[in-house]
Amino acid sequence: MAAPIKNAAQVDQRAQTRLGVGAALIPLFFAVGFAACIIGSYHKPHPNDIEFAVVGPPPETAPLAAQLQQGAGSAFDISQVATVAEAEHDVSQRDLNAAFVPTADPKQPATVIVASANGRIVATAAETLARKVTAAQGAQLDVDEVSPLPSGDEIGLGVFMFVIVCTICGYISPTVLETLAPALRPNRRYPIIAATAILVPTLVYLIGGLGYGTYKGDFGTILAFIGVGALYTFTIGLGTRLFQVLLGPPGIFASLAIFVFLNIASLGATYTAPVMSSFWQFLHHFWIGAAAVNAERSILYFGGSGAGGDILIVLAWIAAIAALLLLPASRKLELKREHPVAAEAAA
Repeated sequence: MAAPIKNAAQVDQRAQTRLGVGAALIPLFFAVGFAACIIGSYHKPHPNDIEFAVVGPPPETAPLAAQLQQGAGSAFDISQVATVAEAEHDVSQRDLNAAFVPTADPKQPATVIVASANGRIVATAAETLARKVTAAQGAQLDVDEVSPLPSGDEIGLGVFMFVIVCTICGYISPTVLETLAPALRPNRRYPIIAATAILVPTLVYLIGGLGYGTYKGDFGTILAFIGVGALYTFTIGLGTRLFQVLLGPPGIFASLAIFVFLNIASLGATYTAPVMSSFWQFLHHFWIGAAAVNAERSILYFGGSGAGGDILIVLAWIAAIAALLLLPASRKLELKREHPVAAEAAA
């Protein structure tokens, strides 16, 4: 009787080894995904189509604008604005990244108008370009900050970390539910995912905002900030559940690729869109994480200006994912995946 027991043990170890090798693919997938997407996105940021205006009467500033465009190449998109007030408004509303007010008298300083809250690297690149002009004239340069980053967050990590936490927790919520309660019915599963989506950004604000002072604003600002975070976290959770329903266990790889690797790489939180490479800049226009970052930045630093369009992108993602989950084929597939687990649990 000893030999069959030994064979059974050997067979069991072979099966366990196959499972172990399969499990090892997950960290390898993480390594490839993070290296290709995250490192690739943040490697060697460089200016690309930074919207930079020369301020003054167009006939007078046209030669300087043409000279700057020729020297800057594709790094800057040079335009003209008639007045300082108009330039400050456009920069504060993020219609422009920066504006330069030249001086006719080298004894008087020129001015560059920037909004560091819209990207510190972009603001620095604009200041550098303006300093080249003033240095050639032998003039000084003043910096007019219309929307600075808050004290203690000089490189704009606050919004980035907020969205990262919401991304990870939004992904973990349905993943853990599927692991611990695979037979949980949809009428109980989705409310748990939704409740988690509300609690996650609330807790992050209580720690990062009230605790560390990273996120500041009046009650309405903070409520909107948390609300967008909740919508975003729910979208990640709902999307992760969609891949679980459609693909089963391999869905973990699809959800990681869509909602973690591509998402984080295209955020444009610390390296804003004008310094991202073309591919990531393209994704940034419509990807879920980028929309959340832009909306949160608008709410915290720009009085909500422009947040509506980004919130609509988040809502469009929710609507598309929900529509796919509500398809009859998806509902049947979800029930089919629940039944074998429920039967096994009952047995």
